[in-house]
Amino acid sequence: MIRHLINRKILNLIFLFSTVLIFGQDYRLEDFETDSIPIRENLWKANHSKEDWVILKTNDSIKIKPNDYNYFKGDSLPFGQKEVAKKLNNQYSIRAVKKVEDGYIIGLNKGEFGGGLWFLSEDGNSSYEIMPYKRIHQILEFNKKLYVISGLAHMGSNYGNLLELKREENWRVSKTYKLPGAPNLMIREKENVLIITSEYLMSFNKYEKLIEILKAPFYWGVLYPSSAIIIDNHIYIAMRKGILKISDFYYNRNYEWYVKK
Repeated sequence: MIRHLINRKILNLIFLFSTVLIFGQDYRLEDFETDSIPIRENLWKANHSKEDWVILKTNDSIKIKPNDYNYFKGDSLPFGQKEVAKKLNNQYSIRAVKKVEDGYIIGLNKGEFGGGLWFLSEDGNSSYEIMPYKRIHQILEFNKKLYVISGLAHMGSNYGNLLELKREENWRVSKTYKLPGAPNLMIREKENVLIITSEYLMSFNKYEKLIEILKAPFYWGVLYPSSAIIIDNHIYIAMRKGILKISDFYYNRNYEWYVKK
């Protein structure tokens, strides 16, 4: 019995050590090679891949890491998870946080089971729901305003919105912009915000115009884009199985699909 427990502890330590090695490892784009764009059966093979990536930019150099599925985006909360959940109607599915002057805007996302958008005071003692049910993916400050992306792609449904938040007595949604499908993420690009949805790359500019830049060369929504960076006029989008590079993505587009060597 003692030997069995010791062996089990050793196996657990080996698993923990290997997990740290896998998720702690960084790669460069040079560690990847180009492959055919994933369409048709190759797309579904990619959908079932165990490889999933996050891409980062440091001093105009590219760093690629395995996705640890820490979907939390935004600012940190100075409270424990249970303490916060008590103020959010016992909900733990925090996806996004944005610090504001007197507290925190908190977005929840439980997929097909719903979500919500909440305000939590700076001292953590009071809260209220800004908007129920909406699946919140990210909160971003742009042009001195707060914007939220929400939506869902599931079982034939595919919808999303860009929401502007405004503070009066309480925070509320002041404007809604319809997106062509569920959004995955937002990134800044010069004087614009780029929004990656399940099948489109959109731009939202300082004049509050939502513009389609391009339709994806394949339905990348099933590969769950996790992150993106822009270097020069090229955008790199990390997702399950690989990295999609779109060169000169505004005009003379060229698509390259990179997978791990």
